Amino acid sequence: KRTEEREMPALERYDGPMWRTLRAQLIRQPAAAAALRNGDLAIWALSARYGFVDAIATCLPNYDRKMTAQLMAKMERDPSYDFQRIAGFVDTADAVLFAGGELYRNAMWKASGARLSMIMKIDETDGAGIGEHRAQLGQWFAEQFPSTEALAA
Repeated sequence: KRTEEREMPALERYDGPMWRTLRAQLIRQPAAAAALRNGDLAIWALSARYGFVDAIATCLPNYDRKMTAQLMAKMERDPSYDFQRIAGFVDTADAVLFAGGELYRNAMWKASGARLSMIMKIDETDGAGIGEHRAQLGQWFAEQFPSTEALAA
């Protein structure tokens, strides 16, 4: 995370490799940035302190808390972490990407309700390492928000 004391949107607060890749994709894919601005693209973060937060609308202070399996189990039961809201967003979405480490992706699946009807529209990053996860994130954006050159080909 960025350590500046001022509050900032989660999209700016988080600064790991996946978040940097996400921000780069929003620059490389103008259609994705436009979809984010008009509400057709939603980005949610799973915070070890706040649970699920809208990565654009939610400003976060600097904090230091690591996600653990025990904390995740507590979050799943505690309504203040908004796990229950995620299923509705997944239901209405055309396409979904669960991106992050295994602990985070498992929590996303649980929060989504993990119904069989959702499986075809949910992708997730998985693989041997962060490089592969970043490539999968980029590929998902390229598929969901193809450039005008890709559409013409």
